[in-house]
Amino acid sequence: MDNNENSVLITGAASGIGLEFAKLFSLRGDTIILSGRDMLKLEATKEQLGAVSSKIHLLQADLAEKDGAVDLYNQCKNNSFDVNILINNAGVGLYGEHTALNANEVASMITLNVTSLTTLCHLFGKDMKERKHGYILNVASTAAYQPVPYFSAYAATKSYVLNFSEALSKELEDYNVVVSCLSPGHTETNFFASAGIGNNNDGFFSRKNRVNANKVAAHGIDILFKKRISSIPGFKNNVIAWSNRLVPRKTGVKITKGLTSKP
Repeated sequence: MDNNENSVLITGAASGIGLEFAKLFSLRGDTIILSGRDMLKLEATKEQLGAVSSKIHLLQADLAEKDGAVDLYNQCKNNSFDVNILINNAGVGLYGEHTALNANEVASMITLNVTSLTTLCHLFGKDMKERKHGYILNVASTAAYQPVPYFSAYAATKSYVLNFSEALSKELEDYNVVVSCLSPGHTETNFFASAGIGNNNDGFFSRKNRVNANKVAAHGIDILFKKRISSIPGFKNNVIAWSNRLVPRKTGVKITKGLTSKP
């Protein structure tokens, strides 16, 4: 790829894997557009990226809101940003019994994880298709590969992202538009705290089982430019995800319940 021509939009760019994507693309010399709902955090991210900040642009948008994705797309158009790399990284999780969760928070999660991601793929994907060039990376999760009790709605949104991304990749491949899906396992970010799990040091959610976010982001960029349809970073994560295919579904979900019932 010609780095001088790349314009990269990264959603959820203020922390975690999104921040690491921003760091890696800035090192490549790309122009990057960082999107998030908290402008102060975005400005702090830009400051972290330092010397190349003149090629960094900030756009405030809340993708958990109904019209958030359209608003972000329109902001890019109004600023003449011809995005040819879209990193759909923004997402949240909610942990707990589904009937005990706040219904409005669940609806917002689905809007963010599913609806906004789908809309951004539609809007930017259409532009890329017309130009016959572009890259889209959607971030799912190893939770996409099986039902996950206590993460029931979250895991379902990530299953959607995985299946949607793989299908979209085949629809757009004849137009020289690459779509890849990255499915990280446990990663060292603020996901666990925001999901309501906390930073426990024992059990399935232990910090010792978490992968460095920079390695996850680097893996995502690698599979995107190698035009891989989907990938799970880490050997252990692959074993866990794919082992579910070796047992009946009722057995797999029973095992998953045992792992996730005690955060």
